[in-house]
This record gives sequence, C-alpha cells and structure tokens, in this order.
Amino acid sequence: MKIEIFGLRLPEIKPGDDLVKLIIEGASQYADGLKDGDILVITSKIISKAYGFLIKLDDIKPSPKAIKIAQKINEDARFVQAILDNSDEILFVVPFLKLIEKGLLDLKKLSKNIDAAYEVLQKVPYLLIVYRDRQIYSDAGLDFSNNPQGIISIPPKDLDGIAKNIRDGILKLSGKDIAVIITDTEMWFSFGSLDFARGSSGIEVISKKFGELDLYGKPKFGGVDHIAHEIACASALLIGQTNEGIPAVIVRGYKYNKSEEKLSDYQLRPETIIMIIREIIKSSIKVLGLKSMLKLFIKLFKP
Repeated sequence: MKIEIFGLRLPEIKPGDDLVKLIIEGASQYADGLKDGDILVITSKIISKAYGFLIKLDDIKPSPKAIKIAQKINEDARFVQAILDNSDEILFVVPFLKLIEKGLLDLKKLSKNIDAAYEVLQKVPYLLIVYRDRQIYSDAGLDFSNNPQGIISIPPKDLDGIAKNIRDGILKLSGKDIAVIITDTEMWFSFGSLDFARGSSGIEVISKKFGELDLYGKPKFGGVDHIAHEIACASALLIGQTNEGIPAVIVRGYKYNKSEEKLSDYQLRPETIIMIIREIIKSSIKVLGLKSMLKLFIKLFKP
C-alpha cells in the first residue's frame, strides 16, 4: 500500500475567489489532476479569506467586559472583543508566558529564535480557550498570521457544510468524487502544534473498530482511530505554519470508508464533558478513596 501527499501552491487568496476552481487548477499543476477517491485537505484560513471572514483590528470597539479582561491579561482590548464576538463561551485561560517564566515549559524546545518568541509572548501572554460552533478553540480561532498588518481572519461557522459545498463543487466542475477535510492548527493541546480537522464531508470520521479482533483473535479495547484528525496531522507536514505557501494538499491512496456523516457528529457539548468529568471523579473517589483525591487536588492547586 502506498499513500501519497501532494502540496498545492495556490495564488494569494482574496475575498470572492473561486476556491473550487483554484483547487482544481492547483491539483492539475501539482498532483496530475484530481482522482476519484482523493482526499482534499484545506486550511480554514484560506476559506476565511475567500469567504471574506476578515476583520480590521482598528474597526473594533471594545466593550467594558473586553476592557476588563484585557487589563487582567495585558492584551489588546480590541482583540479580546473580537474573541468575545466570535465565541459562545470562554472556558478557561492559559497563562502561556507565565508557564515559560516558571520553567514549566522550555522555550528553547519551542523556538530557535528566542528573542522573536519572547516578542510574540509579550503581545499574547495568555490564550483564551473558548467554545464556538460546537468545538473548542484557543482565542476563538482568530489569526493574524499570513494576513496584512492589523487584519484578523475568523474561522467560518459550519465547516462541515462548507466542506460539503466544496466537495459538491469539485464533483460538478471536474466530475471527480473526493472527500474534503478542513483543518486548523492548535498549540495548546500538547504545547506543540498539531493540525486538527474542523469540518469534513464524504469520509467516515472515526474508524469504528472497537472490540474487533487483533492478530491473536482477541477483542481489542481500542481501534477507534480519528481518521480525520490523523489525515489533518499528516497533511500538516506539507502545509506548515509559517511561510510554506501550501494551504491545501491532496492525499491519494488511502482507502477510506465513504460517508455522509459530519465531523460535528462527534463533538461533545460542554455539559456532556462536565458529566463525564463528574463520573471520572466519582469513580476515582470510589476506587482510590476520598483522601487520595483530596491530596491530589491540594497538590494541583497549592501555590
């Protein structure tokens, strides 16, 4: 079995551009055209640009709430307001700069240019982790990178629907039946950047193999691969995060199950997550004892 990944260098995307046409042209130039069964992986950033989901920082008027939060985290109140405007709920705050200063994270393992890294951290010392469109984002997914100075791109909502529209558009224009995955980069999950799927169409999102037999004929606890995330991560090796100029890739040769299910079908609501955590804590107390759990909480929250 062989899996190939082709990077598509596309022109600078502007509001109103026909993404489907540009992708088909890019595939023709860099991947010998689209083939039935290909998987198109595309970054949410260029979708934001093509759909015009861009805002100017200077056009934002911060509210008293945004100003209050901004003062506490030493950030631009206009940016905080943009986060509030594009999120359903702020879940928690990650003190990224403080984690560096306390030696909990080693900046030398994150950057080759320490001075530039500190310059970024002075501007963004905290990350606001939010819930939006049934998913979790840092800073609501807002992004200054690879945009002109003072311009922020906003991830569109309903990326499953947009993935379906792109897939249908490609089928109509090229006659090729493919799957589409829309990705975004997050750093806070592991303090090392990973690309995650944010929307999908035409592909089974999760490999439903829990309990299937292993090589020795035993039912396996596992086998539930998140196919969409794994493909997103593989594609990121070409897409990159800085100046690579490859906003889309074609994955060819991977035998996936076709499906009309959506990535959002697998998103847990905050109340469900809370109930899961509650059950975990209850089971931990039952098995390990209340004293053991209290010791853990004291250790976690000790100054």
